[in-house]
Amino acid sequence: MADTLITKAPPWFDHYIKASSSDHLVTICGCKIHYRKWQKDSKIDRPSLIFVHGNSAHLHWWDFIAPGFLDNYDVIAVDLSGSGDSEHRKEYSLEVFCNEIIGVCEDAKLNTITIIGHSFGGNIARSCAFLYPNFFSRLILVDSSLEKRASHPVYLKTKNTTKRYYDTLEEATKRFKLRPSQPCANQYILDYIGAHSVRKTTSGYYFKLDEQLFKKMNKTNLPTAFSMIKAISCPVGLIYGAKSRFFTPQSIQRLERVLPKKHIISIKNTYHHLFLETPEIFVEKLDYLANLMLPKDPLMYSP
Repeated sequence: MADTLITKAPPWFDHYIKASSSDHLVTICGCKIHYRKWQKDSKIDRPSLIFVHGNSAHLHWWDFIAPGFLDNYDVIAVDLSGSGDSEHRKEYSLEVFCNEIIGVCEDAKLNTITIIGHSFGGNIARSCAFLYPNFFSRLILVDSSLEKRASHPVYLKTKNTTKRYYDTLEEATKRFKLRPSQPCANQYILDYIGAHSVRKTTSGYYFKLDEQLFKKMNKTNLPTAFSMIKAISCPVGLIYGAKSRFFTPQSIQRLERVLPKKHIISIKNTYHHLFLETPEIFVEKLDYLANLMLPKDPLMYSP
């Protein structure tokens, strides 16, 4: 549990981050993977959502989003290897990340699964839906571009440096920055995420992220993003920030060739990290899109 360092937050935020949840570890491909599960009643089988974080993020980015869906879903969020409270690897790949997601879904005993991925997590979610046909009922990308450049790490600049320790939590969280850089008026959210991005040791606080992750990434032989989208068996949707640097009118026109227009939703006045800027609107839009994309026979997707 992270130390507390949060600026004054609205009541809904405090209510959501205190929602009942359970933390789990499962070993996948030789690495311990951490995930969190929210559910109202473990005795009832309900459809489920799995949230996949982006590059240099972790599952706590979803702590104030996931509880918004508990009336209708069981919800989990995962720390991919190299991030959050999951172990680091000597090598990473899209295929390994996909194995982690499938393994977590199976360990959590999920039913009728909708996978939701932000940014690079959207690349992983898309690859997962492609590699495991009929495993997921819906795929929803969150500001995750299908342009070719999105297949490569564009935000994280890795350096061969020794791990840096900070004396206080406040000093460490001041080093937390959104990448790519953008405005976000909700400082309480940034403080919360920043506090969960570091670990306290006897030497001080350090960031949990494997900063060499992309240097350790193996190349993939997976098809292009657009080819995968065309081949994926479940409905696919997108929510993006209207001011996101990754989505232009031209890129949206290309997306409309492979996705139904009604499955592409923008949120006004938001950037790449849109659910940090307008979390309540994001929950509303995501719920709307998920319902719009509901398969005619969702049971066919139960793993």
